[in-house]
Amino acid sequence: MELGKFEWIDWDPEDDEDGNTAHCRRLGIPEQVVYEVLSEEPVEIKLPVKTAEGAFVGPNRARNQLWTVLLDMSYKRGDWLRPVTGWKAKPAEIRE
Repeated sequence: MELGKFEWIDWDPEDDEDGNTAHCRRLGIPEQVVYEVLSEEPVEIKLPVKTAEGAFVGPNRARNQLWTVLLDMSYKRGDWLRPVTGWKAKPAEIRE
């Protein structure tokens, strides 16, 4: 997945309890972390994904935590990225 071709991050409205914004927040991943990981040149890793197109590991802006973020192409526009889920990166993901 070529991240450089995407123009925008597709977040669902905050009041959509089933949306990706609410899902990521429930997991402890604020929107800002996704933006930070994407701006810090994340590395695509191999993970078996079913609801996303790619998995990426990268640091937050403070560079004190690595995160794994699963991303998909937005169904709204082909040049938008859609965060699906994520978590603090696990050792195996960091090694890869």
